[in-house]
Amino acid sequence: MSDSEGNQDVLRKRFEAAEEQAIDAHARWLGHPAVRGVIEHRRADAEQAVAPIGRLLTDQTPVIYFCLHVFGLTGVEPGWELRKTPVWMLTASEMDAIEQVKEDFRVVIQLSARELEEAGANVVPSWTGDLVVVGELLLLNVDWGLPARNLAEDLQPPAIGAIYVDASGTIVRRGIWERAESNITALRRGYERHLHGSPLRAPYAAGGTRILPEPTRQRREALRKVLQRWPEASASSIWTTFGDQGLQRGQQPRTPGGYLRQLMEETAEVGQPVPRPAKSTLHADLKALRNLVPDQKPSS
Repeated sequence: MSDSEGNQDVLRKRFEAAEEQAIDAHARWLGHPAVRGVIEHRRADAEQAVAPIGRLLTDQTPVIYFCLHVFGLTGVEPGWELRKTPVWMLTASEMDAIEQVKEDFRVVIQLSARELEEAGANVVPSWTGDLVVVGELLLLNVDWGLPARNLAEDLQPPAIGAIYVDASGTIVRRGIWERAESNITALRRGYERHLHGSPLRAPYAAGGTRILPEPTRQRREALRKVLQRWPEASASSIWTTFGDQGLQRGQQPRTPGGYLRQLMEETAEVGQPVPRPAKSTLHADLKALRNLVPDQKPSS
């Protein structure tokens, strides 16, 4: 097997792992006893919302693609190609109505998701993938007798992690477990190579230094400041406390992870979410910093 074939095989397995992790995550809340009641209660509202284009939503495939479209999502294949979507021939009246249909349907989905959360189902209303699945439940004839995992598999849920379009970072569903987060991070690296080619390597003979990507350089600069306050901080302690917003005297973050998040937020663009780095990424950063590997700014 060539290196290229081997890389493609690894990438395919990571995509398959992401699909399995999405199914597992959604099965955890689809099996909650409140799900059926909330969905059936809101079904009439959903059907009314989509009535102007109802003739197009006659089976599972168009319903899934419509729910993805409502939230601006599309599937990606292991070769980084977008999945083909159905081509709809809309009438003039349907063209006039489609944007209002999507808005009305989003409202019903969001109401349903909040009601599911309040009922104790582990739905994350802020995660678009969960909203897509709620939309599918509202429009499909659901076999409530299926085991939760089988139902989740039939619904083909979106992944529980997403990659920014420029491959600069990832964002993950709340409650994601470490293995799934590591997988989406590895996929991001693959997507980055697809977009920008392999990263530059240090020229061994010349003794030069590798130029770091700007996000890595900024993150390591922030970690330097963290280590000045917590010299013994580990990748695990930083990763675990990244979401901690507690403060100590002087309005300073009380944990290394919270301090790193604050520093990264200060350098992020306005409105840009700051994802938690993978534990493996933090481990590599700390190793580089403690071995005094110099960081280089990208040349202009």
